[in-house]
Amino acid sequence: MTNSNPRDVQVLPIATNTTVLRARSWTRLRFEIEYALARGTTSNSYVISGDKVAVIDPPPETFSLIYLDALRQCLNDWERLDYVIIGHFNPNRVATLKALLDLVPKLTFVCSLPCAANLRATFPNRELKIITMRGKETLDLGKGHVLRFFPIPSPRWPTGLCTYDEQTQILYSNKLFGAHLCGDEVFDEDWDLLKEDQRYYFDCLMAPHATQVQAALEKLSELQVRMYATVHGPLIRYGLLELAKAYEIWSKSQTEREISVALLYASAYGNTATLAQAFALGLTKGGVAVESINCEFAQPDEIRAAIEKCDGFIIGSPTIGGNAPTPIHTALGIVLAVGDNSKLAGVFGSYGWSGEAFDLIEGKLKDAGYKFGFETLKARFKPTDVTLKECEEIATDFAQALRRAKKPRFTQAAATPMEQAVGRIVGSVCVVTAKQGEVSTGMLGTWVSQATFNPPGITVAIAKERAVESILHTGGKFVLNILGEENYQDYMKHFRKNFAPGEDRFKDFSTAVADNGCAIITDSIAYLECSVNKRMECGDHWVVYAVVDNGKLLQPDSMTAVHHRKAGNHY
Repeated sequence: MTNSNPRDVQVLPIATNTTVLRARSWTRLRFEIEYALARGTTSNSYVISGDKVAVIDPPPETFSLIYLDALRQCLNDWERLDYVIIGHFNPNRVATLKALLDLVPKLTFVCSLPCAANLRATFPNRELKIITMRGKETLDLGKGHVLRFFPIPSPRWPTGLCTYDEQTQILYSNKLFGAHLCGDEVFDEDWDLLKEDQRYYFDCLMAPHATQVQAALEKLSELQVRMYATVHGPLIRYGLLELAKAYEIWSKSQTEREISVALLYASAYGNTATLAQAFALGLTKGGVAVESINCEFAQPDEIRAAIEKCDGFIIGSPTIGGNAPTPIHTALGIVLAVGDNSKLAGVFGSYGWSGEAFDLIEGKLKDAGYKFGFETLKARFKPTDVTLKECEEIATDFAQALRRAKKPRFTQAAATPMEQAVGRIVGSVCVVTAKQGEVSTGMLGTWVSQATFNPPGITVAIAKERAVESILHTGGKFVLNILGEENYQDYMKHFRKNFAPGEDRFKDFSTAVADNGCAIITDSIAYLECSVNKRMECGDHWVVYAVVDNGKLLQPDSMTAVHHRKAGNHY
């Protein structure tokens, strides 16, 4: 269901003396890779009313007015409010915190130690009441609501804090277990249908610091939990055990990858951090482990350890006052001190006017003999969708270059008898074209099959590292262009080459625009306009089931090209 109101607040009791206020945005909020599915999101806040009253995680400033009105009605009297518990510090929530302070001067903040430092720096002229939670303290609100606190720091959220209510057995899980999905459903009644959104959220936000996620899961494993009260998306009550197990599996698969990349960055206004997130997603898709390090908060020993064990590294920096910030200078000094110039390097970042930081980092690394996996990516001001997609593709190529360097190419001689037998499965040669916003891409596909008669449907297997993969989520649109025997070789040769990130895949071919906005290759023998209905993760591929919405046979007398392989261990 889509709401005509772009923002609202949904208020509902969820347990004894406990209410959720879901600040809902029904449309995408900003250019960030985590919102790429464009399904809206919620910013969930909670009120626990014992003898004392605590509010958990007030939402960003874009919701301040409507949230405060809903909270006032929930409390009846502002004087009832005693505590604001902050699960993570974000500058976009400062306006809401300031408004609460103005309304309730006696307010006490409850947060982690790093968050307390951020609060004091944000409100330097106010005497704040702050209780810091290091992991052993509790807060008794009365009526049985004794709260326990668990710091869960990570590179992206060094101020992270989970809260557990012993009375209701609710874990206020902060960024863990969320999904960027807006709807009327408060809980995960259809939990099986949420898997795709939860996995995408994990890949975008959690995979780059899987080690910290594992540490958090271990820390929280002692608790008897009946519900995850997330900061984004539906609250988890029905699929709780399944999601917790999935997080363990996903985190473990990240940390056990044999090739790793250290992603070092600092961000002045959030733009470089957004780029870093897109790089992290691309590296994850490329099959390598990512150790994401925010140099503003990391200790030198942590940076040194990451550089020493990684197979390659990427440095992201803003330009401030014509220079790189001090944390990047520190990180660069550690890289140069380690001195292993056999590791592949990369540089990216955002700038406003000149971008001197890139020249500095590049120059130092070149002088030290490092080779670069890609041309430095420079984004001016706020990155666009196209820029973020380019970052993702650059990072995937970087990961694949590292993997190719470690593993020999498959050959027919290396294939086992079983793999040779699998290779005898044949498939139609097709080109899959997809478009989302300003991003347009395509790939050669031969693992295609009709799946259903009514409705007419097909399945397509897509390798995880393909650029088109991140566009083909449920609801996504694509065109399947079926090639003929006469000219398929030209397309196979073209689409098998390595494309530069952001390169136009179709510039050498005649195309038209389908009703769903994707490209039709005009000399294909037929095309199908499709809508993604389901996705299933299968080893190193995603299998996409799509319903055929429209199509046309363009060359009735031509025969479909068929791809014959000699082994089943490569395309």
